[in-house]
Amino acid sequence: MKKIFSCCAIPITAMFGLYFGFASSTVNAEDVNKTYKDTCELCHGTDGKGSEAGKQFGVPDFTNADYQKSRTDAQMKESMTNGTKNPNYVKLSDLGVDAADLDALITLVRGFCK
Repeated sequence: MKKIFSCCAIPITAMFGLYFGFASSTVNAEDVNKTYKDTCELCHGTDGKGSEAGKQFGVPDFTNADYQKSRTDAQMKESMTNGTKNPNYVKLSDLGVDAADLDALITLVRGFCK
């Protein structure tokens, strides 16, 4: 079941990204929340703790202070840009998120840890 979901999740996520025109738009500080919702929330959840599917794939809990301390901004940017060891992870560039917009997204992710 997990293999079937992973085989479907990546193409479906990529299709949604293309359908909503991510490739033709860039993110600024005002709409970083929309970018998170459209490209990250499926796996990372609305609250950053991870959706049910995301938890099955081992996504980190962005609200966890230990996780936040364990990752530098550069490491987060690297993961967002080049992917992770998790085969279910979709690089944000594949979803049309411009590399110049990652700093705002990292700030949002950091904000999940209060």
